[in-house]
This record gives sequence, C-alpha cells and structure tokens, in this order.
Amino acid sequence: MSMLLRGVDALCTAGAWLAAISAALLATILIVEVLATSFFNWSQPWAVEYAIYLQCFVLFCGAGWTLRQGGHIRVAVLMQTLPPAAARLLDMAGCVFAIGVIGFATQTLWQQLLRSFDFGSTSYYPMATPVWMPQLLLTLGFTLLLLGLVARLLRLLRREAPDLGDALASGGVE
Repeated sequence: MSMLLRGVDALCTAGAWLAAISAALLATILIVEVLATSFFNWSQPWAVEYAIYLQCFVLFCGAGWTLRQGGHIRVAVLMQTLPPAAARLLDMAGCVFAIGVIGFATQTLWQQLLRSFDFGSTSYYPMATPVWMPQLLLTLGFTLLLLGLVARLLRLLRREAPDLGDALASGGVE
C-alpha cells in the first residue's frame, strides 16, 4: 500500500511540474503578446488560444500535489475545534464526497476527450488545434486530483498524516 501511495505522490508531483512549466510558458506568452502589441502593433494569432489552455493546466495539473501539501481550502477552524477522531471522520467524509464529485467530472472529461478525438474536433481559433490535445492535459489533471483524493482517504483510513506538512511536523515521513 505504501508503494501505491508513493506512486500516486510521484504522479501528482509530475503534474505539479507540468503546472509550473505551464505557468512559465503562460507568463512568456503573455509578455511576448504585450510587447508585440505595444511596440510593433502586431498580435500573435495563437497567443489567446494557448494562454487559455495553459491557464487550465496551471489550475488543474497541480491540484493533486497541492492536496498532498495541505494547500486546498478547508475549514481549519472547525477541524481544530473537533476532537482528533471526529476531525478524521469529517475529513474522511469530505474525501468521499470529493471523490464522488471529482470522479464524476473525471469520467465525463475522459468521455468528452474520446469523443473529440473520434470526431476530429478542432478549436475555432486560427490555429485550429485538435481539441483532444488540451483536453488530454485537463483530463489528466482531474485524474491526478482524483488519485490524490483516493490516496488521502487511504492515508486517513490507515491513520497516517494525510498532508505532507502534518507528517513532517509530527516527525514521521510516510
């Protein structure tokens, strides 16, 4: 089980790296677009399209890693006022609910990706990018978040620290 959890953590870390690279590319595209438009009165026809895709990658590809780091929004005040056992049960209930919602979204995204691939759908922007390409990274981002949620639930069931910060603070590394 520990090896499975480490594998999920590694995949989520790879997603975070993809999100970081996407953020750097997004910043570069926007800077080039602003400079080209301001000084040369020339707009990149692809800049808006790829900036939108990169923004999605930034938002979703790092979500699984962020979950492991304890960076997602939670009601920490409530969790801190509850006894540890109740807080753990509430955390587990939240994970189960989130797995249901994200699981449904992930399944739907995979179906849409396969439909876009089968139909050969392209974007309406000038670059006419095959839509399945950006959908693939978005879908992988949701899949990583789903895996991260399942890993969190498993850690809670095993009575391990679900957040990496908690594990480091308690002196144990999983």
